[in-house]
Amino acid sequence: MHNLIFIFIFVSVDQLLKYLATQYLASGGSVTLIPKFIGLNYILNPGAGFSILSGKVNFLIIITSIALLFIAYMLFIKKIPNKIEQISFVLIFSGGLGNLIDRVLNGVVVDYFEFLFIDFPIFNFADILICCGVALYAIYVLKSEYSSKKSNR
Repeated sequence: MHNLIFIFIFVSVDQLLKYLATQYLASGGSVTLIPKFIGLNYILNPGAGFSILSGKVNFLIIITSIALLFIAYMLFIKKIPNKIEQISFVLIFSGGLGNLIDRVLNGVVVDYFEFLFIDFPIFNFADILICCGVALYAIYVLKSEYSSKKSNR
């Protein structure tokens, strides 16, 4: 039940931020949040991260849906007992669902966060959730492997 609440909150925040970005930045304006570090700049991304598979909306919808079904199975049917693994999947699921909603409704994903100190693609809250979830899961797997090898010595 807690996982569903967090997914609802994360997806709601993502959709709210995308709505606000569309309302206030779509006319071409940009905003500096922290000088020389991060700003807001509205862009529509027709692909996945780094605009990979640009224009392949139907393919991205299908792949994302399959991934989300797998994660939903892991979270709600298999019921993973490890909290770190659960948190990882909740973050990835929430971000994937947030971007899937954009693709289904608009054919593109709204991106708005921009690093000002480096040439890096503009991204959104859902992307942050996915990256944090993947990083957390990678750390969990590496730690588990390390602990397993250490106990087998």
